[in-house]
Amino acid sequence: MIRAGIIGWGENGKKIAEALHFKIKNTEVIGVATDDPIGRDFAMRKMGLKHVFSNHTQLLELHQIDIICICSEGDIHFAHVDDALKSGSNIFIDHPLACNVEDCTKIVKLLDSYPSYKTTVAFPRRFISELNQMQKLISEGRLGEILRIECQTFEKMQIQDALPNRKMVRKGIFMDLMLQDIDMVKWLTGQDYQTVYVVGNALKYPSLQRQGDVDSAIAIAKLKKGCMVNFISSRLVHQGEGFKVKVVGTLGEVNYSSFKENAGLVSNQDGKPYYMSKGKGQNEYIPLIQNYVDAVKNGSKIKYDLKDATEATRIAVAMTKSFLLGREVSLIE
Repeated sequence: MIRAGIIGWGENGKKIAEALHFKIKNTEVIGVATDDPIGRDFAMRKMGLKHVFSNHTQLLELHQIDIICICSEGDIHFAHVDDALKSGSNIFIDHPLACNVEDCTKIVKLLDSYPSYKTTVAFPRRFISELNQMQKLISEGRLGEILRIECQTFEKMQIQDALPNRKMVRKGIFMDLMLQDIDMVKWLTGQDYQTVYVVGNALKYPSLQRQGDVDSAIAIAKLKKGCMVNFISSRLVHQGEGFKVKVVGTLGEVNYSSFKENAGLVSNQDGKPYYMSKGKGQNEYIPLIQNYVDAVKNGSKIKYDLKDATEATRIAVAMTKSFLLGREVSLIE
């Protein structure tokens, strides 16, 4: 039995807890540490846990945990990773790895000093089977040269975050909603980012704008080989939470949606269809966590490079800079 502890909460923490405790065989969550009363209540009432704390040091003192899942705010990940490694646990980090490149570099260096522990950063879209098919089509050249990519992500604003007196934004929309799209595009294409330009507004939740954040944003990026990428992220949800991605090449196009919507035709110039997936409405963390748990159990390789997590943060930071300055930002070093 693989035993896990969770530091932090939030919607992703909830998905991770449910996957480990109810969906993945031979794993269980034995403790949760969070200052979020909603998370503590869920852990006690829905999961039946006895070890529920407001301080993570109490959780780490249990000395019976195989995996520590870091689901806290990204700006305090380094401290939580450091403490968890010292307790002798494998480390599962929800995205982002950190909210700035300097902290990402520090975390990677720290993790490298504990080579016997299995570590990953949660970017669950890399483990969706349909997106793996899409990545294969692109890498095999079956779509030709990639002309453009369209990404849309919608996630409901939490009530406490929408209040005028909400606590200071830590991640912001680019480090939160748009980060998975950023990582997904680089993984799908294998191309580096060259430039980004961002606009956004906070018409629904004006308190966000006073803290340098927005409720809706559009980013335009250019990749190394000339591919154009359009990102749309919003905390205003009218048709459900989820994401869509469309990849258009010189020979055809392919798309995926996590929404429960009708399938559509996707074909290349010879008329043979690729695929179009209907959304399944399932916990997208399950395949990712299954891969990680297998690696902890069997010593198998984890399908994620921490350098990619650092790069995703670098792009998100550049997007934030573009929004604040109102101009295009170059990513060429």
